[in-house]
Formats: sequence, structure tokens, C-alpha cells
Amino acid sequence: MKRILLVALCIMTLSRGYERVDYNPDDVPLVIDGNWTTDDEWTLKGAVTMIGNEVAFRSVWTMVSSDPIIVTDTFLVEFLSDNTSDTGDYWQMCIDGNQDGGTAPATEDYRIDIVGHTNLTVYQGTGSGWAEVAPGDIEWANSLSASPTNSTPHWILELNFVKDQLGAGPTWNFRLAVFDENSTAGVLAWPPTPRDEPGRWGVQLYLTEVVPEGFGLGVVVLLSSVALAVSLYCLRKRSRIDKYDIGKLGR
Repeated sequence: MKRILLVALCIMTLSRGYERVDYNPDDVPLVIDGNWTTDDEWTLKGAVTMIGNEVAFRSVWTMVSSDPIIVTDTFLVEFLSDNTSDTGDYWQMCIDGNQDGGTAPATEDYRIDIVGHTNLTVYQGTGSGWAEVAPGDIEWANSLSASPTNSTPHWILELNFVKDQLGAGPTWNFRLAVFDENSTAGVLAWPPTPRDEPGRWGVQLYLTEVVPEGFGLGVVVLLSSVALAVSLYCLRKRSRIDKYDIGKLGR
């Protein structure tokens, strides 16, 4: 009953801003090959976030090492309506790791571009624009493949990166965008804000637990919203020098 009351209270007070939460992965191994390697690979790995009706994405964070602390973030992005291969297609991730916002990319901000489904480039902010830098430890793959989400083959991206190398702390801000050169829809982004304005990107929070088993898409999205409300409240009471709760990470 207390849990139900907490859910109700959080729903009533939840901000309508662009905020989501990272969960820990379950025990099904992740293989970065650009598709659902098994039908349950991504089932309990992150609450689903939609960009309109055309793009679905989810993500998990993983403590790879505790000494030194190395944390990765892994995204699955499905472009449900795109089944063509065009040289101008792209996936894009913009990261404001220290959440200082601003109206132009700062030196602490990074951008990952994957263009034409073949070429990855990383950029760092300069204070007024972007400059190309070495990509670091980024693992990625994309493919035209069917999935449990959509039985029609469509583009699927799996992207894994070391958070610290791209300036991302336990909580961080980002913008995810996709573009299909063969479509009139234009750039589809979460949030639907400019690429070069970090102050308008979305918020990525985190929980040290797995998405509960047996929840449908609607309930998982609802659970994500509740977690966001609770996490946001707690984060406001902390200093910006945020630390992962290592004591809960024995997964």
C-alpha cells in the first residue's frame, strides 16, 4: 500500500520535462552486434523511451570496475520506420556530462555522430562549436534487423561508451537524434531541441536496480517516471559531487 501511495504522489507531482532513468542490466549478456542477439537480450534493460511513434530507445549503466571506478552506458535505439540504407542517414548523441547547460557546446560537452551506418566521429565542444577528437573506448554496431519490438526489419543501433571519457557523471544530460535521408520527417530527437544548445537537452538519472520483470511497455514507462520523481528529489538534496552507491552494486 505504501508503494502504491508513493506512486500516486509521484505521478501527481511529476514534472513534464524531458527526464529519464538508467537502470542496471539483468543477467542476460549484452552483445554489441546491432540487433537483439536473443529475444530477451533487452527485455529487462531499461525503461523504453519513445520519440514519437518512430523511434524507441532504452539504456543501462554498468559498473565495469570499482577500483578504479569505470562505468559504461549502453543504448539500444530502434528506428522502427527506417528500412533503407542512405549515405546521409545518421545516429547522434550529444552529452553534457556535468549538466552545466549553456547556449553553445562547452569544452566539457561531447557529440557522437554515426553517419551512413558506417562511420563514427566524436566531437568536443569549443565554447562556440565542435571540434573532432579521438573516439576513445566506444563500441557500436547497427543493422537492418527484425526484433521483438517490430517484426519488420528496421535499423537498430547498439552503442556502448565509458561515461567518464565523455565527461558524464552519475547523472548527466543528453540529446539523442536520428535522421533518415529517405524520409520527409526530418531529424527526430529526444528532446526535440537544438543540437548545439546543451541547456535544452534532457536529463539522465539512474537507479541501482533492474527493471521489474513482468511489466508491459506502458507500466515500465510509468515506473520510469516514478523513479525519476524520486531520484530528482534526492539529487536536489545532494552536492554536485555525486558518487555511485558502490555498496549496492554487487550485480
